[in-house]
Amino acid sequence: MSTNAFEVRSVERIPLRVPFHSRCAEVMEVRVPFWSLIDLYKITTESGVEGYGEILTRDTWFRQSDPTIDRVIGKNLFDLLWDDSLGAGIQIALFDAAGKVLGVPCHRLLGAFHRDECPVSWWTQEATPELWAQEARAAESSGYTTMKAKARPWFDLEEQLSAMKKVTSDRFKVDLDFNQLLLGVDQATQLIAKLEAEHRMLAIVESPIPQGDIPGNVLLRQKIRTPIAMHFGNPPFMTAAREGVCDGFVIGGGASRVLRDGTLAGEANMPFWLQIVGTGITTMFSVHLGAVLSHARWPAIPCVNIYAHPLTKDFKVEGGHIKVPEAPGLGVELDWNVIEDYRVALDHRWERRRQIHTIRWPDGRAYHYQDAAYRQEFLAGKRVGFVPGISLEHRLDDGSEEFESEYTTLFKR
Repeated sequence: MSTNAFEVRSVERIPLRVPFHSRCAEVMEVRVPFWSLIDLYKITTESGVEGYGEILTRDTWFRQSDPTIDRVIGKNLFDLLWDDSLGAGIQIALFDAAGKVLGVPCHRLLGAFHRDECPVSWWTQEATPELWAQEARAAESSGYTTMKAKARPWFDLEEQLSAMKKVTSDRFKVDLDFNQLLLGVDQATQLIAKLEAEHRMLAIVESPIPQGDIPGNVLLRQKIRTPIAMHFGNPPFMTAAREGVCDGFVIGGGASRVLRDGTLAGEANMPFWLQIVGTGITTMFSVHLGAVLSHARWPAIPCVNIYAHPLTKDFKVEGGHIKVPEAPGLGVELDWNVIEDYRVALDHRWERRRQIHTIRWPDGRAYHYQDAAYRQEFLAGKRVGFVPGISLEHRLDDGSEEFESEYTTLFKR
């Protein structure tokens, strides 16, 4: 085959607004509404092979041109594969095209084959006990056996876990991501030990206290039974491994970074979960990465379940795992009928809706906030959280006079 066949002839950027699943749409719009904005990339080689990838844009508009595209056109696929700076959309598309050009699945380009199916987890934002139960029930009915959930000090964790326990089997497990909102060993030990004693579904806790608190994390590991996960690199890997601050990692990023960090974790005999967010396209690329990394033993967190559709056909999770494709490239077929329905104009604009958040304490106190400004108060220890009976309510601007009146009354300057 001529080397010209490996050159990139064109790159098409297809802006999409993928709706969130109705089950979690309101919570997603409150917390991370920009996750619905996705750029789908189509790379075509000189031989006519097409590769597809995607990236969550996090932008409020779409540009008609992108400097990254100019760096790719006319170049050999195999000179570009490992350049993480190109972004997930183009990099995944390059791997998809490269695999198709050679007639091999992506994992053959990534490393030595290790597993033929990869564990994967459901993901949910913070929410009421009722919504967590709904998410857990949907997860198990969809073939998942674990769910990663955002644990927040403005919700009653015991109520949330109890609600999930009522609607799932004894096999279903939950990983709790505290995002460092348990402020110290004192609070973390008390809460986690209580959850361990009363909720066997608890499997892993992520970043329970600040990751930079090395002595605190070492001590916390001694005081609780549940494995602790930390984002790779904070503290530096050698410090984390030497001091024993955690049991495993959260690893994400581009292909080069993931393989480097995953290999280091494996050398230290420390498991990890892959966290690369997207639809079925990103999920399957994550599966190919997990297929070659020996210690990707914890369930990956692609968050694909938040979307109304995975954008791929025949997406399936069985027994908490996804089978590693053996077809060339990503090994998936895109659902173009759905994709065309979600396509938006290149100049599509998005604006965040105004919000009213109300935190209620069990003694009747209530505090009102614009958006989520209260997070910093909890992080600074100005508010005491994770107390029994605490709850959060949020309201989105629905354009009504009632909302306008309440918003103006609460937050008038």
